[in-house]
Amino acid sequence: MPTSEKALDIRVAIEGSEPEIWRALRLPLDAPLNTLHEAIQRAFGWENRHLHLFHPQGVFGEARPIAGSDDSADEMDMDSAEGMTVGQLLSGEGSTLVYEYDLGDSWLHTVTVTGPAIVPAGQISCLGGANRAPLEDAGGLWGYHEKLRILADPSDPEHAEIADWVRYVTGAFDPTTFDPTEFDLDAVNKSLDRMRIVLADEPPTPEERAAVLRPVRWLLERAREDGLELTKDGYLKPAVVREAVLALELGYPWDTYASPREVNVPPIALLREHIQYWKLLRKYKGRLQPSPAARRTYDDDAALWDCLADRMADQENLALRVGLEALVRWLLGDQHIPRSQRGYAMASELFHAGLRPAGGGELTEQDGEEIYHELRRQLNSLGLFEGELLLGGRKLTPAGLKFLLTLRRRFEAARG
Repeated sequence: MPTSEKALDIRVAIEGSEPEIWRALRLPLDAPLNTLHEAIQRAFGWENRHLHLFHPQGVFGEARPIAGSDDSADEMDMDSAEGMTVGQLLSGEGSTLVYEYDLGDSWLHTVTVTGPAIVPAGQISCLGGANRAPLEDAGGLWGYHEKLRILADPSDPEHAEIADWVRYVTGAFDPTTFDPTEFDLDAVNKSLDRMRIVLADEPPTPEERAAVLRPVRWLLERAREDGLELTKDGYLKPAVVREAVLALELGYPWDTYASPREVNVPPIALLREHIQYWKLLRKYKGRLQPSPAARRTYDDDAALWDCLADRMADQENLALRVGLEALVRWLLGDQHIPRSQRGYAMASELFHAGLRPAGGGELTEQDGEEIYHELRRQLNSLGLFEGELLLGGRKLTPAGLKFLLTLRRRFEAARG
C-alpha cells in the first residue's frame, strides 16, 4: 500500500463574504468528491444537516449541477457525486468549481486549485483560514450580517430576540460574546484527522481495545473469582468504590475519603448499572456475579469489544436503539449539538423513525433529552472520549471512533 499520494492544495471561500470567510485545504487528488464536502463542512464548522450540490463550471455554467447523494440525484434529476473523485472535477492550478450548501440559504463556496501537493496516504489538512462560518439557517449572507448588526446593538428593538436565537443555535451562555472572526486552525485539523480515521475504518489495535474497555474490564476483573459482595441495599461496598475511583483515576474529591459510597460517585454507580444492563454482571444472593457472557470474554478483549457492540446496538428499548444510531452518526460526523437543541434533535430522530409515546400524543423535547442523556451516560461508561475516564468529553479518541464505527456496522447490518 503506498505511503503517499498525489494531492491538491485548494482555497475555499464563501462567495460575497466580507470580511472573506475562507479556508486553505490539502486533500488527495483521488479522494471521493463527497470527502471534499465533508472536509469543507468540518473546516468551516457547518453542521452538515442540509443538502449540498457541486457546480462544475460555477452556478451559471453550462454543466449540470451534481447532487451530493444518489437519493438527492434521483429527486432532482441530476448526476450523483457518489463514485466521483475530486480529480474528476479539479485538476491543474486555477481550476475551479462551486460547492453549494443548504439550498435554502444557498451558501456558495468557490473552490480553486492553488497548486499540486504530495500527502501521506489518506491525509487531509487545513493550511490556513480566516473567520468562522455563518450560523446555520441565518437567512443567507444578508440575514447573517443583519443578525450580527442587531446583536451588537443593545438598543435595537430586536436585540433580545436575536440574542435568544444566537443562544439557541450556538449553545452560548452569553450570545453577545459570539465572535464572527473566530478561527481555530488546530481544532480544524484535529477534526479533519478524526475524519481520516472514520474514512479509513481500520480495525482497532489491541492497545485501542484495552483503552476503550478499561472501565468495564476493571469491574469484571474485580468480580471475576467469587463475585463482589454488595451492601444490603444492593450497592458496591465503599471499599470497592474507593478502589475504582483510584484505579480508574477519576480525580474525584471522594478519592480522599476513607469510605466513599456509590451513591456519591455517579460515574461508578452508572458503570455498575450499565454493565448489568449489558448483562455482563448480575446480582445473585447478595453478590455481583459475572454472567456466562462475561466469562466467555475473560482475557479476550476482542470478544468483549464485540459483545459490548452487539449489546449496545441491539438495545431492548427501541427508542434507545434508534437514538443511539443517531448519536453515533452525530459523533462520527463531529456534529456538536448545542445543549439547547439536543432534546429537539433527538425527538425529531425518534419521530421520523415512527416512534410515539406509549400513552399517545406527541414526542416532547423532554423525551428527547432523556434518551440523549441516557445514551451519553452509556457511552461515558467506556473509554471513548478525551479527558478523564467516565466523566465524558466532547471529542472522541481514535479508539473511541473505532468503537463507534463498529456500532455503525452493526446498525448497517441490521438494516440489511
